[in-house]
Amino acid sequence: AQGKPVFLDFTATWCLSCQVNRHAVLDRPEITAQFRQHGVVTLIADWTSYDPAITAALARFGRQSVPLYILYKPGAEPQLLPELLTPGIVLKALDSLNDPIPSGH
Repeated sequence: AQGKPVFLDFTATWCLSCQVNRHAVLDRPEITAQFRQHGVVTLIADWTSYDPAITAALARFGRQSVPLYILYKPGAEPQLLPELLTPGIVLKALDSLNDPIPSGH
């Protein structure tokens, strides 16, 4: 609503892939620095206790479980990232924030 990009991390403590992605990619200093540089608001949807609201949100994106990573760019469709992340995948997605917004959005 404030026109800022948002990175939404659907995760759970019992999810091995989620924990690997967090430690190997999302918590790396160069990644967190790029989130800050691009003014990205990072949000975590913690599905550890199978919250029904998070279950419904996952279903809206055609998913039945975590991990799910979504980058929201103001004025554009949400960008879904793969379940297994690399620093390059996240940095490329963040770099796309500099791309012009397509007309009609």
